Amino acid sequence: MQRPRGTRDLVGEELAGMRRVTQIMSDMFKRYGYVEVETPIFEHLELFEKKSGVNVVNQLYAFKDKSGRWLALRPELTAPVVRLYIEQLKSAPKPLKLCYFGNCFRYEEPQARRWRQFLQSGLELVGSAKPEADAEVIALAYHTVHELKLKNFELRIGHIRVLREVLAHAGVKGDVQDPVMRAIDSKDQERVDDELNKVGMKETDKKMLKTLVALRGGTEAIAKAEKAVTHLPKAKAAIQNLQEIVAYLKVLGIKDFVVDFGIARGLEYYTDLVFELYVGDVQIGGGGRYDELISLLGGAPCPAVGVGFGIDRIADALLKQGAKPEKEVLDCMLLPAGEKTLPQCLKIAQELRTAGLRVDVDLMGRSLAKAISYADSRGAKHAVIVGPKELAAGSITFRDMRTGEQKQVRRSELISLLRRAS
Repeated sequence: MQRPRGTRDLVGEELAGMRRVTQIMSDMFKRYGYVEVETPIFEHLELFEKKSGVNVVNQLYAFKDKSGRWLALRPELTAPVVRLYIEQLKSAPKPLKLCYFGNCFRYEEPQARRWRQFLQSGLELVGSAKPEADAEVIALAYHTVHELKLKNFELRIGHIRVLREVLAHAGVKGDVQDPVMRAIDSKDQERVDDELNKVGMKETDKKMLKTLVALRGGTEAIAKAEKAVTHLPKAKAAIQNLQEIVAYLKVLGIKDFVVDFGIARGLEYYTDLVFELYVGDVQIGGGGRYDELISLLGGAPCPAVGVGFGIDRIADALLKQGAKPEKEVLDCMLLPAGEKTLPQCLKIAQELRTAGLRVDVDLMGRSLAKAISYADSRGAKHAVIVGPKELAAGSITFRDMRTGEQKQVRRSELISLLRRAS
């Protein structure tokens, strides 16, 4: 038997790296006042058909249950959290700050750093339409990646409203915009040209859109974008909104970012601010504002902004950069000197575990030399050798695995000795 294609078995450094990323993220989210929630792994299919985007819908693991209802394994977590908000939390004081961790599933073509089952984390700030809310979510994402000590990452910020207003001015409105936005998101110029031809855009409008999509840089890119859309009031207002967000980012200590008006995002529910985080050419996170999704899924209109992270990709990038997660170590390994002392070893081990220490026992009946070598391979800080003569005298042999030094100590002193040494 083999694991399903596009999935992974996680052991050793890979799993330890994932756990470390999750732990640091959880701590950072709580520092910002976010409360963790958890949603089902599967939801009603229609939840993801509303506005997740055709690419996501085509990759769904969808199935009928025994009552004939269509369900789907979740491909992302924003829509489920919004569904949770509408069902249970809509009366909660605003802004509502929710964070989450969970496996997601997409039937994608397996390739490097892209799996059909992947671990996602993220957060949603519900109830505020203010630019400072957008800035806080970006700042949290930036500082989380910084806290993970991930080197050479890049934060890219854009505003999808600008592109949508240019398309609307050219007569491309509503859902007709979505194929164009997906083409822009793909970074495939030929595909972009093909979609623009399908919707019949004039050459002048095409030129304006392509100029905006190509704009990348610092705050000067914002000034150039504003100049390009001076005749479009709503697009100009979106630029001004981005300027306000950037001003708050500087207040929050974030000056290292790239303005990129070519960000379109793969999910179709984004309405205004959008941003992405990259390490090299690998996207490790992204998010933005989605003020229409809550009403689209049946709730009262309510603004919201959020971000999602690919934990698998972040952990993989950290390993590639040489960031080794701390190895799980044992406080001690108990080594019975002969089968007759094994019951006493087990009894001592249970006492130590009850005291909160990480302890194991050699259960293979190895010779003492091989048992010490095994303890070393397990990363034990200390070895406790339990011999019949020592037990009779109320003592055991305590060995420091780092130095090789060993001494006789009273059995009653073992817990306090291990605690001091930890």
